Amino acid sequence: MSGFDENGFHKPGTIGIAAHRGEPLTAQQIRELPDGAEIVITWDGGNGPWPERVLVDSAGERRTESLYCDLLLPFGLDQRRPLHRVTLGWTDDERQWHDGRYQSPREREEWARLRGHA
Repeated sequence: MSGFDENGFHKPGTIGIAAHRGEPLTAQQIRELPDGAEIVITWDGGNGPWPERVLVDSAGERRTESLYCDLLLPFGLDQRRPLHRVTLGWTDDERQWHDGRYQSPREREEWARLRGHA
């Protein structure tokens, strides 16, 4: 059984606490996401869907504002088609869960460094 849907996007996962709403974003749409955009992502391995915020780094790469600041369009892969399933928008419950997570000072320092503010 393939992990991809009929359009070539990763199928929504079953491990996360969020839900995808709407069509998956294309690579071009992901490249246009503003810093702080609220997205739902299922990672290429099927982990998700999770609510995440977009971090636009000083080089213009789109990442998740998370512990590892993962790239939404990983370097070296076919950037015409996203590897992960990414959709826009959160519910109030997803926002409350996300904003209630502990974010260490080290994480916040890394986010500032990546944005070029450190």
